Amino acid sequence: MAIMTTKRRQYSRNIVALTLLILTAALTGCGGKKDKGSMSFSIEGRLENAANRMLYIAEMTPSEGEKFLDSVKCDKNGNFKYKGSMTYQTFFDLHCSEYDYIVLLPQDGEKIEVVGDANELHTKYQVKGSPESQLMWQINDYVNQANLAIADIAQQDKRNKETLSPEEYEREHTKTDSLFVAERQTIYLMLSNFIDDNYGSLSTLYAIDAPFNHIMRVFYAEQDFEMFENVLEGLNEKCGDNPHTLNYRTRVERARSARMLAAQQQQESQRIIVE
Repeated sequence: MAIMTTKRRQYSRNIVALTLLILTAALTGCGGKKDKGSMSFSIEGRLENAANRMLYIAEMTPSEGEKFLDSVKCDKNGNFKYKGSMTYQTFFDLHCSEYDYIVLLPQDGEKIEVVGDANELHTKYQVKGSPESQLMWQINDYVNQANLAIADIAQQDKRNKETLSPEEYEREHTKTDSLFVAERQTIYLMLSNFIDDNYGSLSTLYAIDAPFNHIMRVFYAEQDFEMFENVLEGLNEKCGDNPHTLNYRTRVERARSARMLAAQQQQESQRIIVE
């Protein structure tokens, strides 16, 4: 009987411990909020061509854009260290120059290692110690590879225009146009799969807004609204109270309302035509 009582007490303690563990995990997920500054992380690494240069850290806020946080000076070998905190999981960008930056997505307690080249940071960096920051790297790599392929296609088209007759150029231009479309379809499929594979991760927010050929986007709400809905569904399920999710939810709801209004107007126009 004493043994059974002891086992019951141990079982109760295990249940309590398991409950606390589950609650802790819920609080430290991408949606869980904690006391101000209680979620901590660190970033350190080494950048080539960064001797004695300043490295700037900013938060990419849900609704106010980029918010400068701090700066650290790299030593003579390009080494740097930074300790940060956050009240909820969010995005941080690191940059030495205004237009060349990388985006990290830390989780509580992570020690993130970054190596790269300060002169070409967004195309020449690697990150360890942060699974979701590695997902951000993957998106960045998809975009970089697509941009390189598009640049090659544009260069080939330029050479054709300079060296071929107008008739020959038109034939070749049709081919380069096809290559351009194929490249866009490739990154579209890669990022679609990425969103499916990382359902509920905040990194999918970055994927849905990924650029293409610098001035275009991979996904547009008008024709790809199902993808936007898919991202929102995952975020609602996994981190519904994260401010990034709340901001994105408002954005999708507005787009949904606009689509419904456009559909109603189209139906009304068709009804008038029929009558």
